[in-house]
Amino acid sequence: MSVDIRTIDDEQYNDIVTTAPAGTPFHRAEALDVFADHANADLHRLVGFKGQEPVGVFPVYELTKGPATVAASPPPGLKLPYLGPVMVNTEKLKRRKRDRRHRRFVDAALDWVDSELSPNLVNLRTTVGYDDVRPYQWRDYEVVPRYTYVVDLDTTPEDLLARFSSDLRSRVSDDYDASYEVVEAGPEAIETIVEITRDRHREQGESFPITAEFVRELADALPPGAIRPYVCRVDGEVVGGLVDVEDDTTAGAWIANGKTDAPVPVNDLLEWQVCVDGIERGLECLDLMGANHERIYTYKAKFAPDLVPYFSLQTGSMGMNTVAKVYEKLR
Repeated sequence: MSVDIRTIDDEQYNDIVTTAPAGTPFHRAEALDVFADHANADLHRLVGFKGQEPVGVFPVYELTKGPATVAASPPPGLKLPYLGPVMVNTEKLKRRKRDRRHRRFVDAALDWVDSELSPNLVNLRTTVGYDDVRPYQWRDYEVVPRYTYVVDLDTTPEDLLARFSSDLRSRVSDDYDASYEVVEAGPEAIETIVEITRDRHREQGESFPITAEFVRELADALPPGAIRPYVCRVDGEVVGGLVDVEDDTTAGAWIANGKTDAPVPVNDLLEWQVCVDGIERGLECLDLMGANHERIYTYKAKFAPDLVPYFSLQTGSMGMNTVAKVYEKLR
């Protein structure tokens, strides 16, 4: 039986997407709507059905820049690490049947995108755990592996600390002359975290396009606990922060930065506190959300993580150099 692609309302969509093993808080309907507003994009919330059974979800954003139409998931310019398609109701299927259903879903969703949007460029980035990109290769998509680091939290804080590099163990365990604390804060901390992160990017000659308003709206829209701001204070002053994106199994270090002149190792202490709290909440892992940049991969590797792939998928009907320039302008 073929897969039928439909667009459905928020409530039914959330009932489906929350059963997807590779789904994230960013896949929820509330988050998708916030992304559409801030990316100035049209959202198409696609769901594949085999008869009446949902088999996959695929949020797609339609954007235009000059003569070009772009279909993207996630939308550009919002510092979102992942989105793209996720499968549902396939865990109990045997390999052959699961592969066949997956390919039919992908083909049906991409056919919908091609026929309804006629994009000049399709740009997708999968979630961690979405590991079969063959259907895209068979449609001549450019497939580029990317990587993140994932820390196993199915342990005790003591055993996790023992796995860290020796210098990281010292940095999160030592006594410091300064009086400091690392705590989960409320939404009022988001603006400070975003501004510290923007300042750090500016020092490095990089842009940081997202706003505190965007992060606050996302925190307000998602269920309680999905967005958890953490701050590090020294003598009462906030010197760094981290925005944790969390579901029932996984914490994610989405936005994080600390002042480089602080008298304590801000980023180390923030990520360590998220690990400790995640263990206490019964989470399985912490996604450090990125292992692709040469400048920082050695720092993240100190947390004894697993190196886990995800994928960038792209195709275009215009010259790829042209559409790549268009996509960069959208970002």
